[in-house]
Amino acid sequence: MGEGISMARKRISDIAQGADLDNIEVKPRQKTGLHSRGRAFLSQSPNPALHEAAEATGLQELTVSTDDCRLWEYNDRIYEELSMENCKSLVDDIQKNSQLQPVIARRDPEGKKAYQIIIGTRRFWACSHIPSRQIKIALIDVDDKQAYKIMRSENEERDDTTAYEKAVNAKKVIAEIYAGNQKNYCLENDIGEGTLSNWMAIADMDREILDIIPNRFEITVKPAIQLRALMNKSSRVKKDILEKARELKGQGMSTQKILHALIAAGKSAAQPRGIRPVEKSYTVAGDKKGVVVKQAASGAVSIRISKAAAGDRAAALKAIKQFLKP
Repeated sequence: MGEGISMARKRISDIAQGADLDNIEVKPRQKTGLHSRGRAFLSQSPNPALHEAAEATGLQELTVSTDDCRLWEYNDRIYEELSMENCKSLVDDIQKNSQLQPVIARRDPEGKKAYQIIIGTRRFWACSHIPSRQIKIALIDVDDKQAYKIMRSENEERDDTTAYEKAVNAKKVIAEIYAGNQKNYCLENDIGEGTLSNWMAIADMDREILDIIPNRFEITVKPAIQLRALMNKSSRVKKDILEKARELKGQGMSTQKILHALIAAGKSAAQPRGIRPVEKSYTVAGDKKGVVVKQAASGAVSIRISKAAAGDRAAALKAIKQFLKP
C-alpha cells in the first residue's frame, strides 16, 4: 500500500519537472453559493421561484435571534392577527421537536434589523414566543419583486392564506412595488385580471362595512363582488347599504350574516320605488280636458289628447312636458 503511494508521488513529481508550469492556467472553483444544507432544504421545497433565486445568488442556512429579524412589509399574512389562540399548537410543536423547516429571509435592505422574513410568518411569531427566541432562516439575496414571486409561489402550494389577506396584500404591492400598474402586476406574477378584480372587491370594501365585520378572514369573494356591484349602482343604494351597516353595528352577528343583510338591503334599495297613481288634466284650445295624462303605480304613463287640443300641437306638447317635469 505504502509502496503504491510512493510510486504515484514519484510519477507526479516526474510530470511536474517536465512541465511548463509558468503557462498553466488555473481556473477558480465555480461558486454556487449553495451549501450542502441549503441544497438539502431546496430538495424538499417545491417552490420554483425559490429554486431560481437560490441557484442564481445562493442560499445559506443560519440560526439567529428573532430580535434580529423583522417581517417583510409585503408579506401577505397579517401579523397583527396572529395570537397564542391560533398559533399555540405551532409554538408547542417547535418547543417539543425544534423548528423543522427554516423560514425564508433576506438581509434587511433598510438596516432596521439584520434580516427580513419573507416566508414563514407564523413560524416567526411562534419562535418569538418561546424562551430561546432562536429561529432557523434560509438566507437568500433577492429584491422586492423576486421576494414577492417566491412568497406567492410558496403560498399557492400551501393554499392557506385567506381571500382577505390576498386582496389587501395585492392592493399594497401594486401601489408600492408596481407604482399602481395593475397590468404589469398581473403579467409578472401570472395572475388573471379577473382574479385581481375579484380581490379588489374585498380590498376596496368601504371602511364602515369592514369595521362591523367580526372576522375579516371570513370575507369571501362572491358576497364581496355582489356588494360592490350594488354599491356602484347609485348613491342612493350605497347610502342605504351604509345605513344598514350602522344599524347592524354591535349586534353580534356573524360575518356571513352581516354580508347577507347588507346585500339584501342593497337589492331592496335598487328596486324601483312605488309610484302613487296620478291623473292630471290640462286646458288646451279651450278644452279643460284637452290633454289628460295618467301615471299608473307601475310607472307607465298614458296620454289622451282631445280633437280640439290636437289642433294646437305646441300647447299640447307644453302640457305633456309640464307633467313630466321633475
